[in-house]
Amino acid sequence: MINEPRRPQGGHPVATPPRVPEPADPHPRPVGPPSSGHQAAAQLLGLREVVLPAAVVAAADLLLGDALGSDDPVTREAAAATRGRLRAALGLG
Repeated sequence: MINEPRRPQGGHPVATPPRVPEPADPHPRPVGPPSSGHQAAAQLLGLREVVLPAAVVAAADLLLGDALGSDDPVTREAAAATRGRLRAALGLG
């Protein structure tokens, strides 16, 4: 019969998974060595402890609080997540 899936001997039809196209990379990686910014970001990912003046932490908290009122839902979500992590790190969570 045409369009009938193949069956292993004595088994049920074998379902083939749908083909999903490869996503386009919205931010193509530049050719060459990584920039200073990329290198710094990679180093920051490994940090477990950082010492900052209290004024810097307070300013970051206020700026993130302002971003919670943004019209952009992605900005609101990112600000909420970042502020939550900041406050959790300070024991204010």
